[in-house]
Amino acid sequence: MSFIVFEGIDGSGKSTQVKKLTTYLESRGQSVKQLHFPRTASPYFGELVARFLRGELGSIENVDPYLVAMLYAGDRWDAGNEIRAWLNQGAHVLLDRYYYSNIAFQCAKTASRQEADNLSRWIRNLELDYFKIPAPDINLFLDVPQKFTKEKLLSERAGTDRSYLQGARDIHEESLDFQSRVRQSYIYESQQHNDLIYINCSDTEGNILNPDTVFEKIIIILSEKKII
Repeated sequence: MSFIVFEGIDGSGKSTQVKKLTTYLESRGQSVKQLHFPRTASPYFGELVARFLRGELGSIENVDPYLVAMLYAGDRWDAGNEIRAWLNQGAHVLLDRYYYSNIAFQCAKTASRQEADNLSRWIRNLELDYFKIPAPDINLFLDVPQKFTKEKLLSERAGTDRSYLQGARDIHEESLDFQSRVRQSYIYESQQHNDLIYINCSDTEGNILNPDTVFEKIIIILSEKKII
């Protein structure tokens, strides 16, 4: 049983690595459960997150990040019992985003380092201490080259997980400058906290590594830490 979270900016390959690790564990006869946050189809919190991402509640600059953080945190609180049940059943739980996404995305909207640190601490206390969401064994931050992110976000992204947009653009994905700030937030948090593990997904020339190579890095880390 393990609780593993994949983190990173939009289009960084988190879903791909969740699928790869699921296949790896299931091929060894182990039970795996997956969950993607935010759960935009879930009632109340998820519905409001979807409206926010469609821009219905205002622009990134006009909606207070503390209020947005509360919506995302509420969605995870609502899913907490399901995650606990899976862990109690002995399953490996793999998540595509968790509380570090809240920290990285909301802190990228602040005007100073002090504001970001205050918000980061507030979100961590809210989610882990007040809402008491299950704590993961490890958070893996997949850091991809900026140019790859630009190509990925400028291309048409599709799939069933995009239905929440109802034809609109995701306001978190529209600004490449914002995605760059989110990436810097992740990097900073990985330097400040040892439960967020930085994984460089670039080669020496700044090109993105192929998914299999990234997965090999992930397996090495999880094995060394005796998580799987």
